[in-house]
Amino acid sequence: MSRQDKRAFYQQMKKAGYREFWALMNEFHTRAYRLAEQHYGEAMDIVLTPKQKAAVVAKAQEIRELWDGIREVTVDVTEGEGV
Repeated sequence: MSRQDKRAFYQQMKKAGYREFWALMNEFHTRAYRLAEQHYGEAMDIVLTPKQKAAVVAKAQEIRELWDGIREVTVDVTEGEGV
């Protein structure tokens, strides 16, 4: 992201209302989560068989949805998670 892009994004955030701000934050949070899923998927493609990868992906989805109750990744559901 160039300096100009960062400045435009900053201005957009400053102008956003309460609901728009949180909608944008959730969108960016979801994008980051999807990128992490892509990275882990690519890593599993290299070291696991397709059957093993499918099992890991299914278990991760089960943990996210059933154990943690997260159907959609948002800022609220990951608040307080360590980096």
